[in-house]
Amino acid sequence: MPHIYVCSPSKPIDPNLSNPTACIETLNKLGYEVTLSLHALDNWGNTSSPITMRVSDLHEGFTNSQYDVVMASVGGWCSNEILPHLNYSLIAKYPKLFIGMSDITTLVWNLWQKANIPTIYGLNFRSFAENKLLSGFWQFQEVLANPQQFCGFTRKPIQGFQIYRSGRMSGPLVGGNLAVMCWLLGTSFAPTIPDGAVLFLEDDLETNGYYWQMYLTHLKQVGVFDRISGLVFGQVQEGTVFQTKSSFREILEIVIGEYDFPVLIEADFGHISNPISIPFGVRYALEI
Repeated sequence: MPHIYVCSPSKPIDPNLSNPTACIETLNKLGYEVTLSLHALDNWGNTSSPITMRVSDLHEGFTNSQYDVVMASVGGWCSNEILPHLNYSLIAKYPKLFIGMSDITTLVWNLWQKANIPTIYGLNFRSFAENKLLSGFWQFQEVLANPQQFCGFTRKPIQGFQIYRSGRMSGPLVGGNLAVMCWLLGTSFAPTIPDGAVLFLEDDLETNGYYWQMYLTHLKQVGVFDRISGLVFGQVQEGTVFQTKSSFREILEIVIGEYDFPVLIEADFGHISNPISIPFGVRYALEI
């Protein structure tokens, strides 16, 4: 039985919103053993625990031989605090899968590009609080078992309304949370976009229409869109506010209308109830 180690590099899981016991039971039903890190349920200001404790918990997940997968409990804020304190050369000696999303974009990127370990952008521990086994859970199992066999961004046939611009994209899959990626730019932990990458982006409802426009413009101005072969957007979270005459498609026209790479929107990932998990850095091709 694969053993998942759960830690909280960002904020703690809130037991009032997501029962940790229910999460463990769901993962057990899927065939995984689960261990919570020492400080996974701590609550210290804006984060789960002080930097040293979060770093220690994360290192433990990789260096302890009984664990097969390291999973973030939830997203949140301030995971960027621990980036300078991680021992990437130590972690590189234990190339276990790491999985998380949202604020954990910081680690999904940097464990991949600095420690050269396999990472997955997808379900975190909190996602498994559902009492029923969702289709995203089965896809999660498939990705964990064989990350190189990623089957795509959508469970249903791609319809015209999901395509902003047609074409063929082919390259390594990289991306994550739009706001978090922008916050990392200008630091030594900034994402390095591979040439020809298939870039996937998503965000939550706190990023409203003008933030989408501002952040996408920021990526444009630092040259990200000059390097990619295609762009895939996850589903915009319900409740996200867009101004009159500034819909998501209109924002795309303003910011990336001049490019010719294909763009898929409303794919099955992001801050939604049943997202797919995306293996980081694997080569992927899609024609839309």
